Amino acid sequence: MKIKLGIITPETHMDYFRAIEEEMRSICQFRFLTISSFRETKDVYLNNLGSVDGFVVSGRLLYESIDKECLDAKIPTHILQDNENLLYRELFRLLVTEPELDISRIYVDYAYIIDSFSEFQKYLTHEGKPIDSDDLFERVETMLENHITLWEEKKTDLSITAFGHFVPELKKHGVRYILIRPTLENVKETIREIINEITILKLKNQRAVVACLSTETAYPPTKEQLHELKELVGGFLRNVNLADTAQISEGFVRLYTTYGNFMKITSDAHNCTLLEYLEECVSHKVKVGWGSGHEYYQANENATKAHRQAKAFTGSCSFFINEDQKVIGPMRSINVIQFSEQGDPEIIALAKSIGINNINLQKIMSYAEIMRTNKLSSEDVSQCLSITIRGANRILNKIEEKNYARTVFEKREAGKGRPQKYYELLFLDSEGSNLEG
Repeated sequence: MKIKLGIITPETHMDYFRAIEEEMRSICQFRFLTISSFRETKDVYLNNLGSVDGFVVSGRLLYESIDKECLDAKIPTHILQDNENLLYRELFRLLVTEPELDISRIYVDYAYIIDSFSEFQKYLTHEGKPIDSDDLFERVETMLENHITLWEEKKTDLSITAFGHFVPELKKHGVRYILIRPTLENVKETIREIINEITILKLKNQRAVVACLSTETAYPPTKEQLHELKELVGGFLRNVNLADTAQISEGFVRLYTTYGNFMKITSDAHNCTLLEYLEECVSHKVKVGWGSGHEYYQANENATKAHRQAKAFTGSCSFFINEDQKVIGPMRSINVIQFSEQGDPEIIALAKSIGINNINLQKIMSYAEIMRTNKLSSEDVSQCLSITIRGANRILNKIEEKNYARTVFEKREAGKGRPQKYYELLFLDSEGSNLEG
């Protein structure tokens, strides 16, 4: 599928983009969004946000005319940068070709946005209104007014502008002008850069993602209960304009989608709206495990692991495990827990001292923080690491042997039954957080 680029530009730059359009037709489709005023830029951007993969904007000030709160971080926007060397080159050309031209009678609006050009401004005209307003639109409109007024009052012999949308007005008033534009090669480079960025984002967003869902009930779910959950998941997908790919598999409801859709559903892996939707529809606790992978089998495996993380957590929750075994969750809290292959140097040193794998120690510590306790059972560690009870006991016994844990017996929940054996991890506080120092 071709990349769709929105080109926000004045008409004066269109010849450049037309030339490039033919060259890049096989990989990119241009959507030309011409503007005649800075004030149009925001609306043009917002009106086309959902129909393009990225934007190229002709100039920094044009980009700045879009309110920052309106910019979508997920849609790349590249700017044709104002190149001060082009201004220097044009002034040098004028000095050589028109030695009789009085440089103090040239009005250069471009100079006001180039910091390094300030030392040369003393040679240019100081006539006209000062460009000192905090309002961008007022500054731009003052520049245009100065071009026209100074020319009509015969105080200038030439105007140099960087703003293509000034050209129609300058022509209308007979102003002699030179338009500074980026080079064709600079435009091509900007287009190539944004195409590369969008291509990478598209590849990333097509990674396979699977969600493994269940409700927490006293007994294994019946076929009717699974079917009801599947219908609810399908209803959610339709509400957010996504294809219904929910299926019943191995006693769970599984949802098959892409990484891009997963990020939409979970607000960039921070808050799972699917979980919120299901909580309003069912009376039981909801457990959602998301997994991503380069292939669906890997995503499915990671979703099952993430569901185990969700099942171990108290209350309804949603966890995510990616292809690098990075865990994120629960995706409905301010401080979403994450752990990965690269650990903190102190944790790495602690794992080495105990004699266990650094990744396993990170997972145990993150699990403890999620559970808000430093007392974990063999079953907890077994679920956390996806290993057998025997393997979990082996790890916990190592920690105890190195005097980083002690055995305690207590009831986690009120009720009948004997106290259960837990290992109190001494490098964590009672809430499961890592002790400083």
